[in-house]
Amino acid sequence: MYTPTEGSIRINGHVISDFNRDEYYKLLSSVYQRSTFLPLSIARNIAINNIDYNRVDACIRASGLDTKVYSLAKKADTPLIKEINVDGTYLSGGESQKLLMARALYKDAPIYILDEPTSALDPIAESKIYMQYQKLSKDKTCIFISHRLSSTRFCDRIVYMENGTIEEIGSHDELMRLGKKYAELFEIQSRYYLNNTNEVLVS
Repeated sequence: MYTPTEGSIRINGHVISDFNRDEYYKLLSSVYQRSTFLPLSIARNIAINNIDYNRVDACIRASGLDTKVYSLAKKADTPLIKEINVDGTYLSGGESQKLLMARALYKDAPIYILDEPTSALDPIAESKIYMQYQKLSKDKTCIFISHRLSSTRFCDRIVYMENGTIEEIGSHDELMRLGKKYAELFEIQSRYYLNNTNEVLVS
C-alpha cells in the first residue's frame, strides 16, 4: 500500500514495482485490524463480485461466523449497516474481524497478510481461529503480524522485533530453546492459549 522509504519489497527476487498492479493485487489476501463494509448483504461483502454461495458458506463456517449468520432470518443474504437497511444487522468487533477473514478465504490468494486480524477477539477465540487458519493455509504463504502469540506455534519462521529492530529469528521451538525475549513473552502469554495436548487453558 505504501512505497518503502528505504530498501525494497520483493517477491521471488523481483521488486513489486516490476509487477502489473492488478496482477500483483491478485496475489494477496489481506486482513487488517479494521475495515469498512458496504451496506449490502453479508454474502456480497464476502464475495464482492460473483457470489458462489457454496464457497460463501464454507468461508463463513471456516471463519467462525456461522453462529451469527445462521441465526439471522435471511442468513447470508442479510444486509449490513442497520442504520441504512431496516432489516440489516449489526456485527460486533469480533464478528467484523471474522467477516474479514471469510472475505480473505473467499479470495483464496496464494499469499495471506494478516495484520492483527484477531485483535477484537478474546484469547481463546483467537487461538481457535488461528488453528483454523493453520488448516486452511496449507500450500500458501501466510504472514502474521501480531503482538499476541497465539499464532506463532505453528509458524515455520518467526521474526521477533522490538523497537523496529529484528532481535530473533527462528521456529517456535528454536526460539524457546534460545530462551531469550521471545521465550519470555510466550511464557507470559501461554496460559491463555493451548497446551501441548491442544486443550484450551482457561486459567
